[in-house]
Parts: sequence; C-alpha cells; structure tokens
Amino acid sequence: MMAIALLMLAIPASAQIVYQRNYDRYDRADRREVREAINRLDSTSARLQSDVNIGRNRRVLGGLLSFRSVDESAIAEVRNFRDAVRNLRRNFRGDALNNSVDEARVVIDRGIQLDRYLRLRTGNSSVDADLADLRSNLHLLADAYGMSLRY
Repeated sequence: MMAIALLMLAIPASAQIVYQRNYDRYDRADRREVREAINRLDSTSARLQSDVNIGRNRRVLGGLLSFRSVDESAIAEVRNFRDAVRNLRRNFRGDALNNSVDEARVVIDRGIQLDRYLRLRTGNSSVDADLADLRSNLHLLADAYGMSLRY
C-alpha cells in the first residue's frame, strides 16, 4: 500500500518536470522568433528607406524631360519607424518580454501608420513587397506581446 502511494506521488512530479522542460524549449523558440522578427523589421525598414529615397520619375514632353520627385514626409515616416525598431532591439532581452512592451507598442503603432501612409502614396512593387513583409512581422510581434493590430 505504501509503495502504491509513493508511486502515485512520484508520477505527477515527473510529469511536471517533463512539462517544464517542454515549456522552456517552446518559450526559447518563441523568444528566438521575436528576435528574428525584430531583425527582419530592421532590414525591411532599411529596404523601405532606400526604396523611398529613390523616388518617382515622371516623364514630360514625350519622354524628353524627366523629373524625379521624392516624398520627404515618407522618408521621415520610414526614419521614425526605423528608429523605433532600433530602440526595441536595444531594449529587447529574451528573458522577459515585459521589459520592452512599451517599445513594441511604439513599433506596432508606427508600423501601422507607415503601412497606411505608403500604401496610399506609392505604386512601387518593391515598396509593396516590403510592406507585406512589414505587416507579417508586425503580426508576429503583436502576437508575441499579446497585443492587437488596429488596421
């Protein structure tokens, strides 16, 4: 009888240890995904900045003259977003997401604002591809921090 009682007490403890090991492994994988999403947001913002700096070329008089127009406010929006991502990267520590919640909220808000701004003003396919990448990484970041995206 005593052996059965000890066996019953030992089984839940061993199951809890196995569960804790699996939980730690999944938690580390989630933190790694968040770190990779932050890195991808940084590289996407760099590509967006170069794409927006190129500007649009307009041809006039049957292609004889060409004018290049650069949207300075779009460049400022991308720069602000990139600064927010860098700030999140500096403050992100994989051990606790709570330390960088405010920075993540700023990145998500500026990312949504940037997406809305550029989606309406550019017709460039490379900017559209960068914005799609930005949206997917913002979703991953919002899920990790338990936030919702307001589109």
